[in-house]
Amino acid sequence: MPGEDPAAALRAQFRGPLPPSVTALPAADALDLADAMHAARRRQAKHLTDATEDSLRQLPRLLRPLVRRAIGL
Repeated sequence: MPGEDPAAALRAQFRGPLPPSVTALPAADALDLADAMHAARRRQAKHLTDATEDSLRQLPRLLRPLVRRAIGL
């Protein structure tokens, strides 16, 4: 993420105001933290999707579309 504003990148990942300890980080470290948080959110989303799909596989096939619709998938 060359040229990116470290504070903006971190605010996007924190989704709110930054703690003072984070705003005190050097720019390179702040960008590393933003990248790490972004990667962690991607992994979390994949794990949640996989867990949801595994749970749906436990249901009878005829019910799966109804349950998907009910939970908004």
